[in-house]
Amino acid sequence: MREAMATLARLQARSKAVGQQYYFRNSVVDVFRKKENDAAVKIQNWFRGCRVRAYIRHLHRAAIIVQKWWRSYLSRQHYQLVVKEDKP
Repeated sequence: MREAMATLARLQARSKAVGQQYYFRNSVVDVFRKKENDAAVKIQNWFRGCRVRAYIRHLHRAAIIVQKWWRSYLSRQHYQLVVKEDKP
């Protein structure tokens, strides 16, 4: 009986130590996982920002082309009107 009690006491002490080790290792892994996740989020934000800025540049260039064509059209209309008025 004494042997069984001694074994039980050793197992309980070991169990407590194993539980503490498990908790400590898990907390270390959680810190690493959070650090890695934060780094991934930064990379994703940078990449998405690059894509959005490129799309805005594209829209800006497209707007410039539309404005250029519109102003050219208005200038031709104005020129035709001026030429028409100058004819006797």
